[in-house]
Amino acid sequence: MARFLVFALPLLLVAMALFGFVTDQFGLEPRTAALGPLGLERAAPPPAALTLATWGIEALALAALFLLLQGRGGAWWIDGLLTGALAWVFRGPLLVATIALLSRLPRQPFVEFARLALVLDLACGLLLAGLARAMRLERG
Repeated sequence: MARFLVFALPLLLVAMALFGFVTDQFGLEPRTAALGPLGLERAAPPPAALTLATWGIEALALAALFLLLQGRGGAWWIDGLLTGALAWVFRGPLLVATIALLSRLPRQPFVEFARLALVLDLACGLLLAGLARAMRLERG
């Protein structure tokens, strides 16, 4: 399992960085213009250290979730999709619902973020499942 984590964590970090690069290059990132009139739009990108720390925490959480679910789906790729879908529930619908319940902020940028997070989380789950299969990681 330790060998799996040694490979999984950097793989997920690279996948998240690549996803961020692609969304930035193709203009797919959430539009935060609706937050501008409220004075809440970010003027500059977040510090690189904060982004990397966030990706690290997310990678560790996804790997842990995958290890908890591994072997329960019936097929390796189902384990990956389950991991991604469960992770997305917290970054997607629950995030949007929490913002809607606790504030008067517009939902638009957060709904866009949730859609992007679904793609990323499913892809990361499948990467973990593929890695586990390639390493012949057995549930134990």
